[in-house]
Amino acid sequence: MGKYSIGFVVLVLVFGMFLGAALGSLLQQVFGFGWLNQDLFSSPVEMVRDFYIIERLEVQLTPGSLLGLIAAGWILYKKGKR
Repeated sequence: MGKYSIGFVVLVLVFGMFLGAALGSLLQQVFGFGWLNQDLFSSPVEMVRDFYIIERLEVQLTPGSLLGLIAAGWILYKKGKR
């Protein structure tokens, strides 16, 4: 991954998590795969508190979001080796 900037990699990994969470929720609604949308922690992880206009930003980790993170990392790794 030598030719990608750190900011780009972080952005792609975060979007991969978002995409995995959305697909996990969709698969739960359509096919009933409830395990993709279960919380991994008892409460959401708080990322930011009182930052400009954002009062509180929380991230809820699910197996679907972690699968999206792994998939995005794998795609970045494969594209970077070319």
